[in-house]
Amino acid sequence: MSRRNWKSVTVAVGAVLLVAGCGAGGGGDDDAVPAAEQQAAAEQDGPGSDSDPSAGEPQGPGASGEKPGEKSAAEAEGPDLSGIPDPVAVVNGTEISRDEFVSVFEGQYQQMSMQAQMTGQPVDEEQLKKIASDGLVGTVLLEQEAGKRGLEVSDAEIDAELEEFAETNQVSPDEFVAAMGEQGLDRQGVLDQIAKQLRVDKLMVDEFGEPEITDQQVEEAYATIAEQQASAGGQPGAGMQGGGQVPPLEEVRDQVAEQLRDEKQAANMESMSQKLREGADVTVHI
Repeated sequence: MSRRNWKSVTVAVGAVLLVAGCGAGGGGDDDAVPAAEQQAAAEQDGPGSDSDPSAGEPQGPGASGEKPGEKSAAEAEGPDLSGIPDPVAVVNGTEISRDEFVSVFEGQYQQMSMQAQMTGQPVDEEQLKKIASDGLVGTVLLEQEAGKRGLEVSDAEIDAELEEFAETNQVSPDEFVAAMGEQGLDRQGVLDQIAKQLRVDKLMVDEFGEPEITDQQVEEAYATIAEQQASAGGQPGAGMQGGGQVPPLEEVRDQVAEQLRDEKQAANMESMSQKLREGADVTVHI
């Protein structure tokens, strides 16, 4: 079973669009490589291993790297939330609430703050607000299109997805929901996010088909990772001991391929949401 990581802070689909929007032009296959590199680097010993930094931590709506209830220094400081209106935007008559926006904005701020600590560059909050609002607008547009096409998900599909998230995190479904509760989502909220993600997943398949990743694409992405690590002093294929070297390709092939598929789907979602926006009635108040 593949590792199941949520693609958003609290809005599952919105986060994928946020990731896509942060890329160069919302791109194609080349845009998949950097995230694949990060995924492989973060999981060099494989999911669930002792050295996997996320092993044992619930990965779900609101997952940000800290254990449930634990706040990073960046989160404790937080972004400036003054002046954020309610609603933040209206998309074909559907409102995006302030609370929904803040959930996504704060989660993205945490991630950008951690990057800023490494680069020394401050977080551009105004740019991040635009990325967050654009991502949420895209989310609504995709959901509306899925509804127009009659793409729905059953309770059985939602339950199966919940079971998979729980199994990935080595907890029961109830324990998984409880952990998400510490991050602001009750059980119905978790189920709603699962349904939302599954509907948009079906929309992507309906529009583009299943994303296909070739062995050559995986090998090229891995070669880029290895080259970067080697130039930084690492040795491809040397394992984790000694400071972040890249393990052999076969140990991370599945992770790289999965991330490439995620990035291709993110690019498809970004592309489709932009097309839908051209003919939509969208008002953004932020």
